Amino acid sequence: MENSFSIFHNLEVDATLENVFRMVSVPEFLNEWWTHYCQGNPEPDAEYTFEFSETDILQGKVSKFSPPNEIEFLITEGDQDWIGTSVGFVLTETGNGTRISFYHTGWKDTHEHFRQSSFCWATYLRILRKFVEEGLHVPYAERYHF
Repeated sequence: MENSFSIFHNLEVDATLENVFRMVSVPEFLNEWWTHYCQGNPEPDAEYTFEFSETDILQGKVSKFSPPNEIEFLITEGDQDWIGTSVGFVLTETGNGTRISFYHTGWKDTHEHFRQSSFCWATYLRILRKFVEEGLHVPYAERYHF
């Protein structure tokens, strides 16, 4: 069996389960904290485009969909390191809001790109928290340094 590596992050946000699900599934909200431009429909087997620049574009497919608790995207085209990986969000209601259990699984190696992606995910999830709790908009060009 081939080795596989994963990125995991957990955080809790002061927002409803339904609101957080929208933030991680609806393209216009993904643009607020992750992508520069996103296109797709939150529904089973839907195709998504995740654009970060003119040359950095990923294609994905909704591979798990259970609103308002879970969505997963299987990356099908784009950067070779990401193809075949799965990006997912499992949401659970807590007494104080919503717990986000994030994962990015299926990496073939723990090379520099894997490590950089783990850092970037932590940064993006922090921006997601600020957006969902405070409505803070961080322009795309400033997100890496947020």
